[in-house]
Order: sequence, then structure tokens, then C-alpha cells
Amino acid sequence: MTAPHIPLHITDAESVILTALWQHGPLTPTRLISDVRSGRDWGDSTIKTLIARLMHKGAIRSQRDDGILRYHAQITHDSYAEAEIRDLIKRLFGNDAEAFTAFIAERIKI
Repeated sequence: MTAPHIPLHITDAESVILTALWQHGPLTPTRLISDVRSGRDWGDSTIKTLIARLMHKGAIRSQRDDGILRYHAQITHDSYAEAEIRDLIKRLFGNDAEAFTAFIAERIKI
């Protein structure tokens, strides 16, 4: 898996597809749709649209192995999480990572 060179905007819905691939590895279309539908009330066409968007963005790819089509994540969970956190810091804290860290330390008890 490689991290893209340019930041990708992954929607919340698209992240559900990626999560299934991160958790279960490369999946056939049938298994990917089944995994996503088990947690969401989405129709097959919605899931297929999300898959197509992610393929267009380069976040996932399809590959035939021994005649079986499987989808593979092209970005790691860590690179996705980092991009999301950087965006959050930029939007909510004026790109001030120290302000973000202080906020987390003061407000969030883990």
C-alpha cells in the first residue's frame, strides 16, 4: 500500500469502504458489498458508486488474482488518519498543532 502524493478528500461514506478493506484485506466485490451492508442500510448501487469514486481518486484499486477480482486499499489507515487530523487542525485551530494538543490534553480524558 502506498500513500498518495497529494491529499485526497475521503468522505465519511467512502471511509466505510476503506475501513472494510483495512480490516479484512483485499476483498471480492461480493464480500466488500456484504461487509459494508452489514453495518449500513445502503443498497448495492450506493456501495458500487462509493467504490467507483474511491477508484477514481486512486484510494483503492481492483486486481484479478487467479481470475478472481479483488479490491485493494491504496492508502493506509495511518495516512488517512494523519490527513484527517491535519485537516481538523487546519480548520478548527488555524493550523496550530500546539493549540490542538493543548485542547486534547485539557478536554479529552482517555
